[in-house]
Amino acid sequence: MSRLRVGVVGLGVISRFYLAALQNRADMRLVAACDLREEALVGLDPDVRRYLGHEEMFAAGELDAVIVNVPNDLHAAVCRAALEAGIAVCVEKPLATVPKDAHELQRLAEKTGVALFTAFHRRYNSNVLAILPTAADRDAVESVTVRYLERIEEHVGGDRWYLDPARCGGGCVADNGPNAFDLLRLLLGEVRVTASSIVYDDLGIDRKADITLSSPSGTTATVELDWSYPHGEAKDVTIRYSDGRERHADMLAGYPEFKSSLSHEYAAVLDDFAAAVRAGRADSGGVAALDLVAAAYDLAAEPGRVPAVVEESGLKRTVRSEVVKVLKHRREDRGMVLEPFASRCVRQGEIHELVTTDQRTAGAGDLVDRVGFLGFTEITRAGVLDAGDTVLVDGRPIGRILGFDACHFPNHYNVLIAVDRLVTGPEIGLAPGTDVAFSPARKETEP
Repeated sequence: MSRLRVGVVGLGVISRFYLAALQNRADMRLVAACDLREEALVGLDPDVRRYLGHEEMFAAGELDAVIVNVPNDLHAAVCRAALEAGIAVCVEKPLATVPKDAHELQRLAEKTGVALFTAFHRRYNSNVLAILPTAADRDAVESVTVRYLERIEEHVGGDRWYLDPARCGGGCVADNGPNAFDLLRLLLGEVRVTASSIVYDDLGIDRKADITLSSPSGTTATVELDWSYPHGEAKDVTIRYSDGRERHADMLAGYPEFKSSLSHEYAAVLDDFAAAVRAGRADSGGVAALDLVAAAYDLAAEPGRVPAVVEESGLKRTVRSEVVKVLKHRREDRGMVLEPFASRCVRQGEIHELVTTDQRTAGAGDLVDRVGFLGFTEITRAGVLDAGDTVLVDGRPIGRILGFDACHFPNHYNVLIAVDRLVTGPEIGLAPGTDVAFSPARKETEP
């Protein structure tokens, strides 16, 4: 294949590392760039075509490959458009904000034979590569810890969408989690989440997380994420062996300037992307990382919100549903009354109403006046809803079940969700078809 004609969609914080890496390549050349902001296109080489919309850029027919560097919530749509146009894709992690979209993109890439590649730049860090276990050592690895600690406001620059959970897909778990999980997959192979603890701020952004994982061989791993780290930044990997040895990689060591470690990492990203394009390979790493992100959110419990599932309760599976109508109003005098029952059975095909409240200490028989209406959801996987269950919207926790109001029964129940701040359907990105899950508060959730 001749020199690849490459375009870039999105000229945000990370794009400068891609642009710099492209300048030094003999097998790729930048021919087009796209951004909604005309001022972002200023300063490009004169022979680079400029676009304000990716559809027009793809339709021009001048690209072999594209680098997607838009806000996270736009990844799926831009990647889909590129794949349908026969253009190979390198997308900044995460591949999408919800696993469903990631799996659909993977299937589309495999069907069309067009390369789909997710960029996990930390797997190319020189200090990490220096401590990779040898084949002989891998079985002796006892545990791995990956830390990703930073104050996010110092890193986003003008890309303030990182601080909007609906656009980012969450907070530290959605954004830093994929890189951390990918490093574990590089070191250990396939892993699964076994426990997760997440701390949210008043805006519903996950700022800190401790996530435990394990490999099929029994090796344990820990991921520590922090978006409020007060001491600059710390990004490292520690591998411990059964014989007491320990190997440590500081990803920032030797790179004293802010973000300077990214230069060699993104150069290596393009090496692997070029190989993927020529092989027509649909890389599954983006899907695997996003599945781990969703599992971390799914297993996270937020202590202190509402009573947990009572101890005598047995294990149960997650109840799943799909939004059929979105609501967008609030009330300060709704007068709902909490039922004395802490659980309700729900059948496939039933439709129930989701309502948020900040009256988190309300108990059986209490009036609940302050509410925000989310919408109606159809049960697609039957089961039992319990007070304390975590409510997840497209894998992202929004609160926990406080209880049930039966003012409209037998037509439907109002499922009251305890939250820190009243929200309505549009405010958390609900739309018809949005996935809503009700996950047991205890950790023994069935996948």
